[in-house]
Amino acid sequence: MSKLQIRNTILLFLTAFIWGTAFVAQSVGNEYLGPFTYNCVRSLIGGAVLIPCIWFLRRVAPSDSKKKESPKDKKQLLLGGILCGICLCLGSNFQQMGIAYTTVGKAGFITAFYIIIVPVLGLFLKKEMYTVCLDWCWIGVGRIVFFVHNKRVFCGKR
Repeated sequence: MSKLQIRNTILLFLTAFIWGTAFVAQSVGNEYLGPFTYNCVRSLIGGAVLIPCIWFLRRVAPSDSKKKESPKDKKQLLLGGILCGICLCLGSNFQQMGIAYTTVGKAGFITAFYIIIVPVLGLFLKKEMYTVCLDWCWIGVGRIVFFVHNKRVFCGKR
């Protein structure tokens, strides 16, 4: 494996680890804070971490494009950012409220189906997928359905 592949694999593992452990933190956080307060504090901490990262990355690799963006492009970017922010806010708050009324395991079970929802939505929205990627995608969907279902069955939860 090349250095780039090793680095990307480590970053992917780190992302999955952080994502997985976040459910425990959310569950414990729900005991002390309401869902909206918890999400507000989490977003503020995330912003405080990202601002130095953005500053550092702009210093290390400045943008080489000097072209001016048209007002239409700026308006479209702003609208897309607002819509994405609204969806993220709604999703985070619904998830946090859901964790207050269920177990972390059940929340993780539902979240595992994101893996299935993304390719299926891509298929229905007629997104272009390469044949090789599509084959592996459906193999992955089959595996996640099988393993998530069996985990629930073998753990005695139906």
